[in-house]
Amino acid sequence: MALIETDSMNKPRDAWQVFFTGAFLGFLVLGSLLGHAQVSIDASRKNALVTAIEKVSPAVVTINVVHIERERMVEPFFDEFWGLFGVPYERRRAVESLGSGFIFDAQGHILTNYHVLQGADQIASVVLPDGRTVDVEMAGADERTDIAVLRAKEEGLPYIPLGRSDDLMIGEWAIAIGNPFGNLMRDPQPSVSVGVISANHRRVSREVGGGDRLYQDLIQTDAAINPGNSGGPLVNAKGEVVGVNTIIFSSSGGSQGLGFAIPVDRVKRVAGEIIKYGKRRNPWFGFMGEALSKIDAYTLRQLDIRAETGVLITKIVDTSPAYQAGIRPGDVVAEINGEAVADPTDVDFINWGLFIGDPVVVSVNRNGKVLSFDFKVQEVSAP
Repeated sequence: MALIETDSMNKPRDAWQVFFTGAFLGFLVLGSLLGHAQVSIDASRKNALVTAIEKVSPAVVTINVVHIERERMVEPFFDEFWGLFGVPYERRRAVESLGSGFIFDAQGHILTNYHVLQGADQIASVVLPDGRTVDVEMAGADERTDIAVLRAKEEGLPYIPLGRSDDLMIGEWAIAIGNPFGNLMRDPQPSVSVGVISANHRRVSREVGGGDRLYQDLIQTDAAINPGNSGGPLVNAKGEVVGVNTIIFSSSGGSQGLGFAIPVDRVKRVAGEIIKYGKRRNPWFGFMGEALSKIDAYTLRQLDIRAETGVLITKIVDTSPAYQAGIRPGDVVAEINGEAVADPTDVDFINWGLFIGDPVVVSVNRNGKVLSFDFKVQEVSAP
């Protein structure tokens, strides 16, 4: 049997080696765990929303406009001392307002709302988040869809890719970026609010916008939208523009979680026409009418109108696409592209949402018979 010799003097030394080795390994494990935890925290902080905002924000601009208010005044000095008549003069006062916008292509085109620029005597400045002021010119605007396009006079500016709005999901993230109350801020960086898509294809009252704006088929979001946000982008979690922030419903003037954006699929078509033609070409059916609900029963009997609801065609242009398709005065329009029609404003709003060349199917009631006519939208003919 072999003998194993031990050195009693080495026992304490071996114990300390084991202790220090264990402690060292423990510190390594602890450091690894702490490092992993820190990486996890950093990863959770820089999530998809943060990445999307970093991607989009550099292209969001503040648009400052100036309105000149003119007041006719009478100098009270002359009236008081002469007692005969005052000396009238005009006083001018510059009133500043602001909105938001964003650069959406490499050519420097800027999207915003028409109402941001409406009535402005001058675009005072367009400012990027990095503080640069950009010279711009007007490319065109469309009041009915509330879209305007500016063109920057320089190249190499940051821009945001336009996404799509036909695949939006209720409950998905929505990011509103703009310049609410920007006149109270001392720096040009945009403000961000986050919410979800609350509803899609929302149809608000026809009276919103004075009945002159196509505020239909809108995106609803609870992301906070306040005065000054108009014209800014509504963005998804991928950093793509899905809409243009436009209106809010509020009893206080501030955000109450009811914000609405124009869907980007419509915006792209309007902007494309403005860039190409300098305007939105006006679509045209070519007929006018009156709601059956506003015509007395005697007249309806005399005209042999057997429909209960719809729009009675009273005038139609014989060169119009509707007339050429076979529609005639006395027909009662019941549906256009599957959408029920009960008032002439219904016809107008459907018309405004279409573009030159779009197909149209009109269902009419003619003496009790339901007929269908199809044609393509044409541009308004010059008188």
